[in-house]
Amino acid sequence: MLPATQQETILFQLPVGACDCHTHIFGPVEQYPYWTERTYTPADSTIEQLLNLHQSLGIQRTVIVHPSPYGTDNRRSSDAISKIGTNARGVAVIDETTTTFQDLEKLHQIGFRGARLNLETAGVADPEFALNKLRRTAKLIQPFGWHVQIFSSLHIVTELAKDIMKCEVPIVLDHFARVPVHEGLDQPKVLQLLKMLKEGNVWMKLSAPQRVSDDPDSVIVTQLARLFIEANEDRMVWGSDWPHSGAHYGKKRSKEEIEPFHLINDGHALNRLAHWAQSSELIQKILIDNPAALYDFPRI
Repeated sequence: MLPATQQETILFQLPVGACDCHTHIFGPVEQYPYWTERTYTPADSTIEQLLNLHQSLGIQRTVIVHPSPYGTDNRRSSDAISKIGTNARGVAVIDETTTTFQDLEKLHQIGFRGARLNLETAGVADPEFALNKLRRTAKLIQPFGWHVQIFSSLHIVTELAKDIMKCEVPIVLDHFARVPVHEGLDQPKVLQLLKMLKEGNVWMKLSAPQRVSDDPDSVIVTQLARLFIEANEDRMVWGSDWPHSGAHYGKKRSKEEIEPFHLINDGHALNRLAHWAQSSELIQKILIDNPAALYDFPRI
């Protein structure tokens, strides 16, 4: 993580009430032990560090996305949301076979408004398995008005396209839906994804472009972001993905050692969003209006 003092200066007028829709809190492990079946072990990232970063950038609202090393134990994210207060919302990880209505009620009261299916980190490549998890999860959360957030490959997403578009709850796709931009933007799966966005039940997180390209500032990433925005500007949200966990190229993930975070300049990431959006009206939608609708924040 880069200290707040090293963040790139914001080059546009950030609207009041801007929301970072994808962050994580980790540790300390003594208080919040990790799941024994986790894929990796992260370093600590504290609420204070996150709030200091957001203050330096001018961000007032945040969404805590429960990270995979905790499994379905949502206490770390729950406590973070409770400490931050009304400016925080959460996306939980639940067990669609054991989580009860009462469990979801408690999470809703804390501030959770979605459930995440982290299929990518778990290595899920079977569309049928993914579909079963999606259906069961959607049925559980539908009474609360939540959405399902999916982190998966573009292949899985497009294989489930018909079910996603008719799902009884909104679907949020993480991190550019993991589009393999090196294969070009005219590939059939990208065109299918754009159609899904136009239908209106699918939301896109314009977050972590480094997960789809070695050069997040490249022309092709800019083109992809603008294609998404043009497809449905009312379904776009932005997230920093702070503190920037994720696999490192050429290094096998292991829970036996602490995996360092990636060094990402979040100020630069916000400036890049403004470059994608190209207008103050679209910035207002992506950073304020759309998050308010998706995460049940009060309108400003």
